[in-house]
Amino acid sequence: MESFRTFSKAFCCLMLVLIMISGCTDKKNLTGTNFSNVNAKSVNDKEGIIMGYSYPAESQTKISGSETKLLAGNYQNAVALSFLRFTELPSTIESVVSDSCFLTINIIKRSMLPRNPLKLQLFKLNKIWNDSLDLSNLSAGDLSASPLAEYTITDTIGISSKEITFPLSVSDVFSWSEPDSLGWNFVIKAENEGWVEIASLEGTNKPKLNIKYRKDSESAYLNYSKTPAKDTYTLNAPETTACADWKISNLNSSRLYLKYDPTYTIFRDNEDNILDDTQIKRMTVNKAEVVLHIKNNDYYNSYTSYSLYSFNVIRDSINSPVPLVTGDYEIIAYTVTSTGIIKGDSLTVDVTPIIQAYTSGDKTPKGIMIQSLQERKNFGSLEFWDCNEGTLPEKKPYIKITYTPPFL
Repeated sequence: MESFRTFSKAFCCLMLVLIMISGCTDKKNLTGTNFSNVNAKSVNDKEGIIMGYSYPAESQTKISGSETKLLAGNYQNAVALSFLRFTELPSTIESVVSDSCFLTINIIKRSMLPRNPLKLQLFKLNKIWNDSLDLSNLSAGDLSASPLAEYTITDTIGISSKEITFPLSVSDVFSWSEPDSLGWNFVIKAENEGWVEIASLEGTNKPKLNIKYRKDSESAYLNYSKTPAKDTYTLNAPETTACADWKISNLNSSRLYLKYDPTYTIFRDNEDNILDDTQIKRMTVNKAEVVLHIKNNDYYNSYTSYSLYSFNVIRDSINSPVPLVTGDYEIIAYTVTSTGIIKGDSLTVDVTPIIQAYTSGDKTPKGIMIQSLQERKNFGSLEFWDCNEGTLPEKKPYIKITYTPPFL
C-alpha cells in the first residue's frame, strides 16, 4: 500500500512537470505548436489577385424602420427623405405660446462638399401614413406646398452630434389641431446637394416635438413634449451596372469581386524550402487579409468605422464584369466581419477561412466577393486601386497571409 502511494505521488509530479513544459511554447508561433520548433511565417501574395470589378447587388437591402440613423439628402443623384410621426397629440387647442412650438433633431454626421452651407427643409406629409403607403414613391403634391421651416447648417459636425431646431408657426399648429388617428407626419429633405444623418427613435438624442398650449382660456398651459411614435427614411439611388471600377458603395449596394489565383510557391518551411502540394494542404493558415489601397473616400473618417464581409465565389469562368447573384457565392464557416477606422491609405478584409479552404484543397479558388454590411444605411462609399498595369506597385492589392508549416 505504501509503495502504491509513493508511485502515485511520483506519477503526479511527473505529469505536473510535463504540463509546465508543454506551456512553454514559442510566443512567435501563433499556433502554439510545441516541441517542433516550427514557427509561423508571413508572406504577401502580390501576384494572386489578377482581376476585379464592382457590380450592383441582386436585390437591395430593405430599410426596416428600426435603424439608429435617419438619412436625408441629395447626393450623387440619390435622394433620401426622413419621416417622423408624432401621436397622442392634444385634440383641442385654444391657444399656444408661439416660441414654444418647435421640432428638434440631432445631426450625427453631414457631407463635406464645396457647396456649403447645407439647407434642410421640414414639410408636412399630406398623405395618411399607414402600411399601404409607399413612401418611396411620393409625388410633389404629397408634401405641403412650401416648407414649414428651414435650417441652414453652416459648419461641420464633430464627433458629438449637433442639435438643430425647426420652429413651427402658430397657424401650422392650429391647422393640425385635429390630427387624424395616425398623428402628425413630418418629412425632412435637403434643399441643395449634400446629406445628413439624423439620430433616430432607436438611437440616442431622439427627435422631439414640443408644443406649449392650453385647451381653453380658463385652463393652465400644458406642455406636449414627445419623441416620435415612428420614424423611417427612404433612399432612391440610381441603378448601376457591373464595371471595371473597384468600388463599394452603400448608396446603390455596389459590391467588389476579386479573381484570385493563389501563388503557392510563396509558402516555405522554416528551412526556406518550398512546400509541396501535400505540405500545403496540411499547413495552418493563422490569418489572411486582403489589403486594399484607397483611391477615393469621402465618408469614412477617424470616428466612422467601415464594416465589410467576404464571401467565397463558386461561379466558374469569370473573366469580365458580370453581376453575381446569390447562388454565385457562399459563406465559409468562421468568416468574421472586418470593421475598423481608416487611419492611412489602406484597409484590410479578413479572408482567413477562405484561404485555408483553398490551401487545404477543400475549395477551388474562383474568387472572393466583398460586401459592405452598411448597404443603404449611410452615404458611405470607397473606391480602391486596382491590380492593372497602370497602378503603382505600392498601390496594388495583395493578400497578406500568416501560416504555420506542417510539423512532419
